[in-house]
Amino acid sequence: MIFVCEDSLDGIFTGIYDAWDSRYGHENVKLIIDSEETMELFSRYVEVGADGEKAEKVARTLKRRFGDEVFEMICQAAASFAPEKADALYRVVVKGLSMPDGRKVMDALADPNVCRVFELSRQAGYEAHHLTGFVRFQELKGGILFSRIRPKNNALTLIGPHFADRLPQENWVIYDEGRKLFLMHQAGGCWGLMRGRTLNESFLSQISQEEEQFRQLWKLFTKSISIQARENRQLQRQNLPLRFRTYMPEFTQEA
Repeated sequence: MIFVCEDSLDGIFTGIYDAWDSRYGHENVKLIIDSEETMELFSRYVEVGADGEKAEKVARTLKRRFGDEVFEMICQAAASFAPEKADALYRVVVKGLSMPDGRKVMDALADPNVCRVFELSRQAGYEAHHLTGFVRFQELKGGILFSRIRPKNNALTLIGPHFADRLPQENWVIYDEGRKLFLMHQAGGCWGLMRGRTLNESFLSQISQEEEQFRQLWKLFTKSISIQARENRQLQRQNLPLRFRTYMPEFTQEA
C-alpha cells in the first residue's frame, strides 16, 4: 500500500501516522509525496490529507522518544525538496521506535535510510542557515517589510523562528516564489504560513522613501568596500552562490 502525502511537515507526519496505524506491516507500505508522477502497477494508493491532530501526536512521540536534536533533524529533512524523503523518514521513525534508546537512531549511518535522512537534513539546514544572512527586506509604504526568495528546499518553516526573534515588532512577509508560499509575521505576534494568494506587484513596487535612500546607500557601501586588486570571483561564489543573488539589491544591474 502506498500512502500519498502532502508535501509539508504535517502532511508527512500524518502519512507516518496512517501508515503505522494501517497494520499492513512496515515492509508492505510506502510513503510518497503527492508531486511524484511515477505510478507503480498493482499497487493501492491512499491519499493522505494533512491532519493537525495526527501530526501533533507523531511530533509528541518523536520528541519524547528521540529527543530535540533528532526531532530537529527530522523536521529539516522533511523540508527537503527530495521526493524520496517521506519514505526515508518513515523508515527512520520505525527503526528509532524499535530501539531501546531512540535518541541514537541517527548514529546508525550504515542504514541507508538513516544516512539519507542525515544528508537531507544537512542540506536543508545549510540552505536555511544561508538564508538567515542572505534574505533582503524592502520596506513598503505602510511600513511592511517584504522579501522574495526561491530556495531549493521548503525553508520558510526553518527560517521563521529566526526572523520572528530578530524582528519581533515588525510586520514582515517572506515570499517563496517557487512554491507560491508566504511566511507572514504580525508585529508583536506569531508567524505563520499562507498559500495560494497572488502577489500585488503594483503594491510591492511602492517602496517607502526611506527604503529608496537606504537601498542606494547600501549599494554604495558594498561597492566602496570592494578592493578590485584582490577580487576573487570563485571565492565569492563559494561564500554567496549565484542563485541567492537574484533578490539581493547589491547585485542588481543598477548597483
